[in-house]
Amino acid sequence: MKKLNKLYLIVAFMFVGYSCEITDLDQLNNPNAVTLENAGIDLYWNAVQTSFPGWWYGNQTPMLQLARVACMTGGASYEEAYTPAGFNGSWNGAYAGIVPDIDAMIAAATEAESWIHVGAGKIIKGYVIQLLVDKHGDIPFSEAWQGTANLSPKVDGAQSIYAAVSALYDEAIADLGKTAIGAPAVDIFYGSDKGKWTTLANTLKFRMALNEGNAAGVAAALSAGVIDEKAEDWVFTYGSNRQNPDSRHPWYGGAYESFAGPYQSNYFMWELMEEKPFADPRLRYYYKRQDLQIVGEDLFTIDCVVPDTRPVWYDNQYTNAYGETKTWPFCAGSSLTTVDASYAKGYWGRDHGNNDGTPPDGQKRTHRGIYPAAGAYDDGDAATETDGAVEAGLAPTIHTQQGGTMGAGGDGHAPILMASNVYFMRAEAALDGYSSESAKDMLETAIRTSISSVMSYSNGWGSTGDFDNNGVGAEPSARAIDNYVSYVLNAYDAAADNEAKMNIIVKEHRLASFSNGIELYNAMRRTGHPTEMQGPMKLQDAGTFPRLFPYPSDFTQLNANAPVRTDLGEKIFWDRAGALN
Repeated sequence: MKKLNKLYLIVAFMFVGYSCEITDLDQLNNPNAVTLENAGIDLYWNAVQTSFPGWWYGNQTPMLQLARVACMTGGASYEEAYTPAGFNGSWNGAYAGIVPDIDAMIAAATEAESWIHVGAGKIIKGYVIQLLVDKHGDIPFSEAWQGTANLSPKVDGAQSIYAAVSALYDEAIADLGKTAIGAPAVDIFYGSDKGKWTTLANTLKFRMALNEGNAAGVAAALSAGVIDEKAEDWVFTYGSNRQNPDSRHPWYGGAYESFAGPYQSNYFMWELMEEKPFADPRLRYYYKRQDLQIVGEDLFTIDCVVPDTRPVWYDNQYTNAYGETKTWPFCAGSSLTTVDASYAKGYWGRDHGNNDGTPPDGQKRTHRGIYPAAGAYDDGDAATETDGAVEAGLAPTIHTQQGGTMGAGGDGHAPILMASNVYFMRAEAALDGYSSESAKDMLETAIRTSISSVMSYSNGWGSTGDFDNNGVGAEPSARAIDNYVSYVLNAYDAAADNEAKMNIIVKEHRLASFSNGIELYNAMRRTGHPTEMQGPMKLQDAGTFPRLFPYPSDFTQLNANAPVRTDLGEKIFWDRAGALN
């Protein structure tokens, strides 16, 4: 079922829709029987579960950029990078697509007493609405989705919508506890497991309570049971079908066909590769290098080969989360590129706010790897400039643009909410006094869960390890993982105060969240951490950090009651952080 693609889903629903005959026995409402009513409900469900992951991914990009997990290339300043027109797609996708489909499904499923459809639909609807609130603040809710009866719905306060979403999660939990007549023919998320859907709802209530600083809500959700193991991860599993339809992970199609793919964040690659005394165990899973050295490039291809191009403010030393003196990387995944470009080891991306034009570097820049897109594992050796997969005859070249034939094939997943995310949030909650759990224990469990999850999922998609047996590129050993965890925990113990400890928790949460921007954006606004992320490359000050994103231009231009947002510094009601960069 994990490799089921959209084509198979459509065929399955066509079969369901045309294989139902009503007989006297069918009137007994056999819980396992497929009915015409359930078939129609499943068509709605199919539309929801296949459109939601793409919508989710589309929302993550700006938040991943603010967290420096992705590279902000749309502008040198925040005002240039995040314009109202840039948010039309995610806004319209929710208001005109996903939520109306869910509402139609809930109405039909309620009448048919298909309670898994109802409960799952309410959970996804609540998540979608909360994400829009967390991004934009006050949004239309109580007057929304009325069609021509109200073309200009007024916005509701973010706090009141939070209360409504919490109630929606409670309704979902109650619905999932009912005896259902029928169930989704295909549930890519949880296989129609009511217990897992209920656990997800409790987890979403937990993350909402953490945002609000609601200790009672945190305690209640933890008591009810939240996501705490891989089997409960909220993921959407993609397929491997290349076309008609293309069911693969969007990151795979973007870098493993003929396209160059987006620039990766130099700062994030540096954090994984160079900031600590050893590489992060997840580094070779997250990234696939296409050029193992940037030495010898000219200014037209990559500007850090000319030392004078390094911004002077990038030379300012600072103390990082682990108590060590550092300077930011520049132009590639190393802070020493202007001394010797070989230190970057081929980790080739862009710095925060570098909106330069695109040179002919499509087969040079670093691409995303096997996790979470089911691309290729990186067995490259920068010292010898050899790639293990090529040396072993497993790949024709180090370059990823091979018409969809390289790596694991794209049947990865969208990591919407993972057990590791939840453990990091539990560490944060414990340190803030919202629970009696040990923040340090939760931090350790979060790190180990993340590393184990990345390795396990990747091994299920494709080949990993030292392909040519040259002693470079092997999967991380238990000892290497222990060393990594010990380094972080020792820094945590040595941290001067709870603010310094929180800085470590949120920083490590970032390193574990290669795809998930909303959890990081929220954590930054809850805590004010991390405090030392790379600044903009072209401007010493990128301007006001977006505490909320602009309202979409479609909304402000077409809705007569739309509020005007002119200040990126406007905060959501639960934002309790200080200055962010």
